[in-house]
This record gives sequence, C-alpha cells and structure tokens, in this order.
Amino acid sequence: MIGRLAGRVLSRKPPFLLVDVQGIGYEVEAPMSTFFATQGQDDVILHTHLVVREDAQLLYGFATTRERDLFRALIKVSGIGPRMAVAVLSGMSEAQFRDCVMNDDVTALTKVPGIGKKTAE
Repeated sequence: MIGRLAGRVLSRKPPFLLVDVQGIGYEVEAPMSTFFATQGQDDVILHTHLVVREDAQLLYGFATTRERDLFRALIKVSGIGPRMAVAVLSGMSEAQFRDCVMNDDVTALTKVPGIGKKTAE
C-alpha cells in the first residue's frame, strides 16, 4: 500500500495531479479541496489510498489524513465507489459533510452529482 507521497507537482489537471517522487511520476486523483490546499505549492505531501482492481491500480491523494479517512469511510458505503467519494469531497468540505450526516440532510447530499436519494439516506 502506498500511504503517503512527498514530491514535486509536475502538472495539475483536475482531478489529477502528477507528482514526481525521486524520478517516478505518480498520477494521483484528488478532490478539489486538495487542489485548493496545495495551490501555489511546487512541493506537496499527499496522504494516499491505493485501489487495486483487476484492470487498474488507482492512487487517490488527499491534503490531510482526516480527508483520507473520510474517503475510506465513504467507499465502505454501498453504492459509493472511489470516484463518487472524490466527488463528495469535491462538492463539500469535511465539516459540511459531517453536518449533513449528523442532521440527516438528504437534500444537501443529493446536490453532489451521482448521489441519489437512496444513497444519501
């Protein structure tokens, strides 16, 4: 498992960052919150989650461990995969998401593209 990357950002094309770590370029998918948190920085530290599938190995990166932990909690929910979890984290802050869950705010959650009423509940 790749848990953390520290390196130089070579390119930023949302939702992807290309991070050079000692000559190896890692393509990392990240939520917009991570893009904003690392904006203007050439050198970054990303907390990562690696998804290994039969046809691909996908690396997801986050500016904070709290964001990564929330991503991991989201992908455990039936009907939410890694891409949708990134969409949730791109559509609202950690605090907003936690408020939605604590207050059963289904309406706010369904504003995230791909989240229907059933998944939000």
